[in-house]
Amino acid sequence: MSRDADRPIVVRGSLRTIEYAVCANGSMPAREFIEGMDESGQRKMATLFERMAKHGNVPNREQFKSVREKIFEFKKHQIRVFCFRKGDRWLLTNGYKKKKDKLDQGEIDRAERIMREHLEQEAKEKKGRR
Repeated sequence: MSRDADRPIVVRGSLRTIEYAVCANGSMPAREFIEGMDESGQRKMATLFERMAKHGNVPNREQFKSVREKIFEFKKHQIRVFCFRKGDRWLLTNGYKKKKDKLDQGEIDRAERIMREHLEQEAKEKKGRR
């Protein structure tokens, strides 16, 4: 299921790969969120991730859309999982169960922070391999 311990792959499809983003401290908030959901919620999100990996998109705008410049959300009912794209990879940052009508801007800010940390870590690793 994973390429290596630091970059676990959720789904690898013919067009995209869905992975967990890794924070500077090594944590994976999206993984923690998804693993903490009930089985039904996990199945619903897995269906969306598989669709993206195999077909390159989720055509239903209610289930996948941009929420801020580089941050997108996979959405099923009240469950939100944020992500960003890097090439043919979608990296899951964090998730939450929406309780209000409006999206929680703090969760979107958190997604951006996780994205920055992940990209910084990847850049450091790439530099170290040269």
